[in-house]
Amino acid sequence: MKIRAREPILVDVMLRRDAHPYDPFAIKTVSVGRDWQQVNVEGRVLDPATSLRIAPARPGVDVWVDEVRIAPGDAGDLAPRNSGPIPRTFFGMHLIRLGSHTQWPSFSPGILRLSDTGTTWKDLQPSPGWDFSSDGFRRLDLYLDFVRKHSRDTELLYVLGQTPAWASSDPSAKSAYGLGHNAPPRDLDLWRDYVRTLARRYAGRIRYWELWNEPDYSIFYSGPVETMVEMARIARQELKAADPENRLISPGLTTAQGLAWLHRFLSAGGGRYVDAIGFHWYFGDRPESIGAFIDNVHTLLRQHGQDDKPLWNTEGGLNVPRSPGSGSASGSAAASLTLEQQRGLVLRAMLTMWSRGVDAFCYYFWEGRFPGERMVTANYRTPTPAGLAYARGAGWMLGARMKAAERDASGRHVFTFERDGRTFRIAWSTEGRPPLDIPEDWRARRIARLDGSVDELDEAARIELSAEPVLIE
Repeated sequence: MKIRAREPILVDVMLRRDAHPYDPFAIKTVSVGRDWQQVNVEGRVLDPATSLRIAPARPGVDVWVDEVRIAPGDAGDLAPRNSGPIPRTFFGMHLIRLGSHTQWPSFSPGILRLSDTGTTWKDLQPSPGWDFSSDGFRRLDLYLDFVRKHSRDTELLYVLGQTPAWASSDPSAKSAYGLGHNAPPRDLDLWRDYVRTLARRYAGRIRYWELWNEPDYSIFYSGPVETMVEMARIARQELKAADPENRLISPGLTTAQGLAWLHRFLSAGGGRYVDAIGFHWYFGDRPESIGAFIDNVHTLLRQHGQDDKPLWNTEGGLNVPRSPGSGSASGSAAASLTLEQQRGLVLRAMLTMWSRGVDAFCYYFWEGRFPGERMVTANYRTPTPAGLAYARGAGWMLGARMKAAERDASGRHVFTFERDGRTFRIAWSTEGRPPLDIPEDWRARRIARLDGSVDELDEAARIELSAEPVLIE
């Protein structure tokens, strides 16, 4: 398209969904003047109801557009973005009910994200001054000691933020966790002291730090993006001073307004202060659909010259709609998810994420609320079918290199891996139960399933695929 304005002005050009949550899936800010200029915007369409939107930085300035053209892209190339071996940090987890139990997942997560654990700033410093014997610090130390007792290799990801009311710039602001906690601090020296105190106290014990949780929602953050950029600069200074190995992850954003928020954060210079970009991708019974969201973030990062940054899904899991009037997710989720889906959806999401260039994933959450999400039963000892399937699927993927990813019109997905000189494949279907003829040159000898069963195969065989991935090797 071409665009010009009556006087110089910044204009956001975006492609936006015209259905809830009305989010842009592609956005670019351009400096417009009196002369026509060409503007190209690229993005994967998220909904058929889509429109081109023009948003001048201030009202009252005439802006003209002309020669708008829509050029279709491909359906989404499945060539894997990640070529290295899949690391342990790709198999992260949330444990949020420690204290109600003292059980450790049998699959030993590669990274544990400390969110919804009662360990944020408001919990650690409910009043001015530092008391390391407070409930918040005792709980944070409990988590760290618990992890080290069970695993020497599990990394910790601490989520910074949630301003104490006494330090808040708006103590009366309504947040998801109490008054004032979503506002930035009234004095950024208080923020510096908070980050410095934690960075020094836990140097060498916590290496990954997420700047804030979901600031694109006002119930979690009500301040300006520019203030968050300054908080990122301060946090980076203090974290690196305490331990050069520390890594700062950008605020974890959502699939709703996260792309637009990230655009503003990067435009204000936030990219120079973070080591990775954090997002929260939840998924339903079509987990492959998150690939479009991920691709759009990659496009935005490339647009800002930040495409070298690793992309993390720091919080994600099953998102099953509630039934009207149910009051909780459990009733509808239990009815809507088959056993096949409970075992297979998370692995399909992980395969999609890795193929699209997501480097780490923290599943929400181990103890869970409904079948399919819950990975352990009420005794916190016995794995659920979903928990057993997660462990098996992670075992299939860990340390392997994804060499190819293919799908066909019948919904068959075949992802090819290599590990220790051996080639194997993981396959499933998104459309019914189509057959898959296994070529002789695969030299496959067996098929393993997420329920633990294994069948031997002839050199050339036909199997039936389903929504639950299988291992062919």
